[in-house]
Amino acid sequence: MKPLSRSASLTNYAAMAQAAGLDPLAMLREVGIDPACLKDPDLKVPSEAIGQLLERSAERSGWEDFGVRLAESRPFLVLGPLAFLVREQSNVRASLQMLSSYIHLHTESLQLWLEEDARQARLCFEYVGRHSSTRQSLDQSITVVYRFLKQALPEGWEPDRVCFMHEAPRDLRVIRRVFSNRASFKEAINGIVLKRADLERPLSTSSQLGRYAHDYVQTLSMGTPRSTTAQVRRLILAALGTGHCSQVTIAAQLGMDVRTIRRHLDREATSFNALMREVRRELAPRYLAGPPRSRYELAMLLGFSAPQSFTRWFRGEFGVPVASWMLDEADVSSGGSHAIHDVRGRSFR
Repeated sequence: MKPLSRSASLTNYAAMAQAAGLDPLAMLREVGIDPACLKDPDLKVPSEAIGQLLERSAERSGWEDFGVRLAESRPFLVLGPLAFLVREQSNVRASLQMLSSYIHLHTESLQLWLEEDARQARLCFEYVGRHSSTRQSLDQSITVVYRFLKQALPEGWEPDRVCFMHEAPRDLRVIRRVFSNRASFKEAINGIVLKRADLERPLSTSSQLGRYAHDYVQTLSMGTPRSTTAQVRRLILAALGTGHCSQVTIAAQLGMDVRTIRRHLDREATSFNALMREVRRELAPRYLAGPPRSRYELAMLLGFSAPQSFTRWFRGEFGVPVASWMLDEADVSSGGSHAIHDVRGRSFR
């Protein structure tokens, strides 16, 4: 079953497309989206179609920052009831945890998770699924959350960095306007990096209605049951790079034993190992397209115990060694021998 998103994800799309010189209705029909979605924010639309729409809009308009522009034009309330729950939390930590837990009510394909160490906190964003049209969708989602934090925290607050795994757009004017000097490209994650102390900051948007908002959103969530497959995929994605991604730990997080997880996944025609493989296949090319990483780093990010295990798996899955993949990708994207020289400088030997 393909993941769906609320049509609120298309808020202001028509106006933005027209400003970019595009025909919004023609663009919608091209990817199979009913134009009626522009009038009703609660219709469900395939997430893949929205991703394709944003990617094609960026490509044809020449606006590499199309997703950022679209997010800048809309309020946080496009998230619907979830926006009220997130705004009503007492501090940043609770707010981001609620957003991560219930984001599926807005879009089923976006996964969020919060990582912390002694100094920093990182809110990580990732779209999952078989499609690869994610750059503009990720840019849009990150911008929406960044703008919410700017509004909810004291004037002048900024995160340490707003991270994008892709390269910077050629024209940085919009990026600088939206993110000041905080945007950073070719990073290891897609997400927002905060000081850990920021998580305890109170939200100015809270009006002590959090309990009511939570009960209401929880009721909505109960009305849209999530498959075991979707829940396991989400937890694999969050745990893959931690060194603790196993059936045992994920079953415990879901309050089940391993046999129950296996039985549920079997009914949904999949398995834990198949989901692990899918997630790795989706993430590996994205990590390789990002900043330079050693085979050890890649192995850890993808949940392998050693670099050799990663390189064997990669060759088996993609039919080529890691280094060959990188050379081919660089040659295609840059069209010159200088790109191959650059890639050979990376630690893929």
